[in-house]
Amino acid sequence: MRFEAYVAARYLRASPGQTFLTVGAVAIAVTVVVFINSLIGGLQIRLLRDNIGSLPHVTVRPAPPDPVPLQDVLPAEPGTVHTSRIQKLSEIRRDLENPEKVVAQLSLFEGVTALSPAVRGQAFLLRGSRRFGVTVSGADPPRQERIVGLQDDLVAGRWLDLGPDELVLGFRLAGDAGVGLGDRVRLVSAEGVTEVFRVAGIFDTGSNAVDQGQVFLTLRAAQALFRTGRNVSSIQMKLREPFQADRVALSIRSSLGYEVDSWMQEQAMFVNGFRAQDQSRMMISFFSLLASAFGIASVLIVSVVRKSREIGILKSMGTRDRQIMGIFTLQGLFVSLLGSAVGCGAAWLLLDFLSGIRQVARFGKTDQLFPVSFDPSLFLYAAGAAILSTMLASLLPARRAASMNPVEVLRGE
Repeated sequence: MRFEAYVAARYLRASPGQTFLTVGAVAIAVTVVVFINSLIGGLQIRLLRDNIGSLPHVTVRPAPPDPVPLQDVLPAEPGTVHTSRIQKLSEIRRDLENPEKVVAQLSLFEGVTALSPAVRGQAFLLRGSRRFGVTVSGADPPRQERIVGLQDDLVAGRWLDLGPDELVLGFRLAGDAGVGLGDRVRLVSAEGVTEVFRVAGIFDTGSNAVDQGQVFLTLRAAQALFRTGRNVSSIQMKLREPFQADRVALSIRSSLGYEVDSWMQEQAMFVNGFRAQDQSRMMISFFSLLASAFGIASVLIVSVVRKSREIGILKSMGTRDRQIMGIFTLQGLFVSLLGSAVGCGAAWLLLDFLSGIRQVARFGKTDQLFPVSFDPSLFLYAAGAAILSTMLASLLPARRAASMNPVEVLRGE
């Protein structure tokens, strides 16, 4: 292959303008592929954080009891015929007994990174004569932190060392109720229990539903507020891969018989939008590489036409068709390798520059204006795809060059 490589390199050096254009086409394609995938990937990470960062991926609850047919309840007299229709039971509260045993069972499932027994329920938050409907989440703060990641969203106060008579709430709810750190509020649960709590922390998750309608307590405080004893209402789970939630939920439901909810079912519209983004970036990457391949094929075809007499001379000197084909295939390989290297370098510099641009958020926080995701495997994927597409694009002109008849070429036919 030394001869083919030498001639291919000479052809590239002999036409620097053409070489620059083909290398530039590959470099731009690689840069676009890396940039688009990194930008959309970073945006998806931010959307996941903002939309489900404070939500469990899977929630396990006790299974609802089966309805009992009427004839199994009422004694039947001889000759009496009952007609009945099975209907779903009205919603009643069901609690999980022995939660630590259930946690031990759930920890055996693949991909589980955190588990937290919790008591959740509806209540009213009272401040003076005003009342606000809220969702109360009670759990052990260190364990709950691995589920909701609330510590990073705190704008005031504390959370991990929450006391039994303290709570944390969203900044929107705090603003509506007119409360601040150290103020006391009353919670009235659906069971009629009233407790007084002191505001120990205020958070901003970026989700209006959470910031305006949810408060967090310790597990013991929530158990007392909702009269669950030592039982809990659910076990909350966090997974290594959020998009495995449906599969894990189905596995738990079929093997343990619990009622299981997945964030993917509750946020179906968000999941559909997420998948549409994935399809969009794949299409953009495909067409970028396709355009680059067509451009390179066109340039190489022109190169074959311009060098037809040289090809004829080489073949008349005994150069075989396989060697001629190798010359133009190697041209495509050299162009793709150099273009991929330049494209990966340009993409890295561009992403590094954009990732440093910050924007000011609420409460003095800053965030990236362009949420890019640096994934080394993405650079390898883009370079590999560019090399493959360029090599395929070079096959047509290479085959054309190899099929030339030297006699006809030298005669100028």
